[in-house]
Amino acid sequence: MKKIVSFTVIMAFVTIFLNAEIGWSGNIWPNSESMQIAGQNITVYYQIWKDGVTPGTGQGENITATLYYKLSTQTQFTSEEMIYHGDVGNNDEYSVDIPSEFFNENDIVNFYCEGFDVSDTTYSYGTDQNNAGPFTAENPGIYYIGSPTSQDVTVTFQVNMVMVANVSDVSVAGDFNNWTAGQNMLTDPDTDNIYTGDVVIPAGSNPFQHYKFVNGTQWEDQIENRSFVVDDSSPTQVLDAVYFNNQDPADYLTQEVTVTFNLDVSDSVNAGTVFNAIGINGNTAPLDWDFGAMNNPLTNAGNNIWTVDIIFPEGSYRYLEFKFAHDGYDWEAGFGENHLVTINDASASMTVNCVYGQMGQINKADDETIQKPDFALNNYPNPFRNSTTVSFNLSRKDAKNANIEIYNIKGQKVKQLRIKNYELGINTITWDGKDESGKQVQSGIYFY
Repeated sequence: MKKIVSFTVIMAFVTIFLNAEIGWSGNIWPNSESMQIAGQNITVYYQIWKDGVTPGTGQGENITATLYYKLSTQTQFTSEEMIYHGDVGNNDEYSVDIPSEFFNENDIVNFYCEGFDVSDTTYSYGTDQNNAGPFTAENPGIYYIGSPTSQDVTVTFQVNMVMVANVSDVSVAGDFNNWTAGQNMLTDPDTDNIYTGDVVIPAGSNPFQHYKFVNGTQWEDQIENRSFVVDDSSPTQVLDAVYFNNQDPADYLTQEVTVTFNLDVSDSVNAGTVFNAIGINGNTAPLDWDFGAMNNPLTNAGNNIWTVDIIFPEGSYRYLEFKFAHDGYDWEAGFGENHLVTINDASASMTVNCVYGQMGQINKADDETIQKPDFALNNYPNPFRNSTTVSFNLSRKDAKNANIEIYNIKGQKVKQLRIKNYELGINTITWDGKDESGKQVQSGIYFY
């Protein structure tokens, strides 16, 4: 019998106070790591939100914004006060130019945006529209300086609309037309559901272009911006056909499938867990992530096995992520840790056997068991500004694969602290408030 030690602990939370007064800043545009063109100013946009201050009309009182920039070869940043540009929802937007005289082709420009609250002398540092950052002097954003396109290039765009229920007025919008829907229309002359159209990218343009497809007034909203590099070695360029919102028909069921979920809770019961009611939650209807609603309750079949039949209609997304909630709470595992299974529509039914708490890909039924070690977790200081030390107690010799994972309040894992050279008993490990890419996380509450 294969034994698996698998446990996840969410014991406490830590609070970081980095941006105590300004609630948020970001949406920097252009995004970091984008290409900018030699000989053209870089207009940088930046948004700031402060509760009770920026939601009103006009510039929020006591709020200022500054852009810092330098060449990657320089040590000192140049600062430019950013000008209030207008309101974007509840945010104040600021902008200023990095002048074209500052850089040349093949240079790399470092930058960051700083919000300042005059009323209490607190600062905020912004993220870009890809949520990269926050950028600081120690962790600046990057603009690559390249050459513009050397000739006009006619680019052919193609989008497959086969998965869209109501197709109407398909267009493409992007950097090349100031993100204007309905300006560059696409057509389907051979009625194969692939809509095509040409856009001329004129000489002197940025070769790095972003875009999305639009169906009437519906933008692609399940994906990040698409991008491509203009190939100006030829006057024409054809982009590969893609599915609207990347919805590939192969990812969806061709017939209705009834999935029987069997859940073994034996080890958890033996460890003292009491199950009065169990529900199943997931990413594909009729499942949802409303743990408290218990919309899909399981039945106790005896011998610590709970079961339920779920009908997934034709057209359902086949890559299922799910987890079990007992007594209306998400107690099975940490944020973002789910059971994974691909629904097979070769037949009208299938069975999935799970062990409570054993997360990840499910390939077959087995009798792998969960063994819960004793543990203790604490951290100090809490809240903290720069770093906090997490103390933990390992009382099992086979806990060598243990690690501490940190999540934000959205359930996104931001850092995994790998435990090395552990000893039985009390150990410590330090978190420096940075994510896996080494970037400083924003202020807020984090779970570990």
